[in-house]
This record gives sequence, C-alpha cells and structure tokens, in this order.
Amino acid sequence: MTLKSGRRLAAVAALLTTVGLASACGDGTEPADAAQSPGNATSTAAGKPAQRTEPLTAAELKPALLTADQVAGFEITGSSARDGADEEAFNDAVETVSPEACRPVRDATKGDGEETAAAHSTMYRGKSALAPRSTNLLSYREEAARARMTLLREALGTCDRFSFSTAFGKASVTSEVLDAPDLGDDTLRYRTLSRLDEGGFAWKLVTAVRVGGVIATMDVQEVTGPLPPEELATFKPEPGPDEGVIARLVENVTEAQGV
Repeated sequence: MTLKSGRRLAAVAALLTTVGLASACGDGTEPADAAQSPGNATSTAAGKPAQRTEPLTAAELKPALLTADQVAGFEITGSSARDGADEEAFNDAVETVSPEACRPVRDATKGDGEETAAAHSTMYRGKSALAPRSTNLLSYREEAARARMTLLREALGTCDRFSFSTAFGKASVTSEVLDAPDLGDDTLRYRTLSRLDEGGFAWKLVTAVRVGGVIATMDVQEVTGPLPPEELATFKPEPGPDEGVIARLVENVTEAQGV
C-alpha cells in the first residue's frame, strides 16, 4: 500500500493543503490559559460523582487525550488545548460547502463557534506512517452537544454526495455511513472520499462519540495522488486498527466528566 516514496510525499504535502487537512499535524503547543481553569466536578454527600452540569474546561479536557502508554503501536506527535471557541477559524469563511446542509459532515471534527473548550492531538500508526489520526475533544453544555450530534446524523442521512471549495481548490465528496460501536451516549461513524478537481483523492474515516456534553472524534486521513479505482480502494481506511484506542479515549472522557 505504498507509492514510490518521493512522489507520494510530495503529493501528500500538496493535497493536505488543498483538502484542508494540514491542521491535523499538531505542533505540540498549548495556549497558556489551557491549564489555568480549575475543575468544577461536584460530588454527592455519599462521595459519589454527581451529574455534571457545567461544560469541561480546557484544563479538564486535555488530560482526557490519549497518552503514549494508552496507544501502543502509535506515535503521538502533538497536542493542544484551549478555552472558548476558535473564533479565528470560525470567522474565516474561506470554505463553502454545497449544499450547506452537508457542512456538519465536512466539519464534524471542528469547533462550530458554540464550544466552550477544546483539546486536540495527532498520532500516527508507527514512525513511518503517513496517515494521521486526529483526536478532537469539544466541550459543550449537554443540550448543545446533543443538538450537534443530531445535526450530524440528519446530514449523514441526506449527504451521500456534496462538494466543497477552499482557497486552494474544489472537491466532490461521497460519504457512507458505517456501523458504529456502542460507546458513550451516542455514536456515529462514516467514511468520505474527496475527489479533487486538480487530481488526487482524500479518504477520511470519522468516529464521533458523545459523552454527556463532550463530543470526542477520531478521524483517520489518507491522501493520495491520482490512482486507478482498484488501487485507490487499497488505501480506504478501516476502523479495526483504531477500535481499541477509540474505546480508551471514551473511557478517558467519561472519567473526566465524573459521571
């Protein structure tokens, strides 16, 4: 499943920029305010965790990210956390999605301007792997998290085909809903294939799990140059290799919620 090294590395770098996946490569930086917000979990008189009513802060989300000892066989390359919505990204309207109702499929792993905190990390399956796994934790009030999952479910029901356009190019997308594991309070899984106008393809496999007011997503990305259909199919990401780490991520989030 490998292309000739020099050609593929060049193609991956160019296509990551066009499809908008370059941000998946974390730089390991963390805003100063990400570790300053105290936790606010409450407990009952009997000493058992009470139902959480406030969204998690960045300081509470970041420890829920996967750690090196939890992801044997993977290499974590960077992580970050922040309080508040990512206003700069949310207001930078350089990407259009058509029809607009399909944007939740395209943006399931991103903040939507309503999140109260977020944490992110990137990992690869081995040191020489080129397909990144991007983990994103988005904290909301629980009713807002439920609403976002509902929008994604509705979009997946109608958006088997859509398109998007960025400053770097256009792409047509096909999507397929996959069986989802029984994790958290609500789980969705789907796979998309983007066909870039200038040639090349980008696969994306997304698993989204809601635990209370936190939506945890893991997406696997595989970008290629132009390929015949039979070879393209060999790059299709499958969930099997990642099931264990996704389940562990959900455990971490559940513990962070204290419920």
